[in-house]
Amino acid sequence: MPFHYEATSDFYTSIAEVETLLTLASSDDTNRTMFLKLAMVSLVTKFQVFVEKILVEFRFQLNDKPSGKIPIHLKMNSLRISLEKNHALTGLDKYREYTEEKKENVVRYLNSISYISDDTVKIDDKLYFNTKFPLGKTGKKELVGLLIQIDGNKEPFDAFGNDKFAKLDSLLMTRHSIIHQDRFNGTDQTVKENLAFLKELVEYIDKYLEEKITSMN
Repeated sequence: MPFHYEATSDFYTSIAEVETLLTLASSDDTNRTMFLKLAMVSLVTKFQVFVEKILVEFRFQLNDKPSGKIPIHLKMNSLRISLEKNHALTGLDKYREYTEEKKENVVRYLNSISYISDDTVKIDDKLYFNTKFPLGKTGKKELVGLLIQIDGNKEPFDAFGNDKFAKLDSLLMTRHSIIHQDRFNGTDQTVKENLAFLKELVEYIDKYLEEKITSMN
């Protein structure tokens, strides 16, 4: 199956390690549980790496597009992030801060957000878009939070099946139990089912992002 993003192809390449661990588990009764634990931890980690990599690719695809083609939600989200990062407007309520240097900083900042007011401006790296999960939080809520930046769609996995999508948190809890409690009660079939689920989810995200980019052409 052809994919739209390199991150998706990389994910499929990387899960060969998970399949190798499954093979080892099926042929080694003594170390079966150990191999299954390694397979689960590796699988979930590879999925999280995929998400961040594909979002970087998606963000790169926005460059050079006219601002008028970019969803207003994406532009306003960028403005929100830039206000959190930028200190050019700090101190404007203090008249002693009104210096030539301060004015120049403000002008540079206003120029950097011209995509808000000018639909002909070409998007560049001044458009902010979060591509990483919040530290220590990588569940379905956080994944939705990353995708919602695009156009404000609060249910980006509706077509995938929200009930099915809810399984993602179960996988994360399994990995958490393995890492922090060294506990895993699943079987070879459990890992295979989780692998199939994440493959389907990865392909859905690949298609979803491609459709969003195509709509901006």
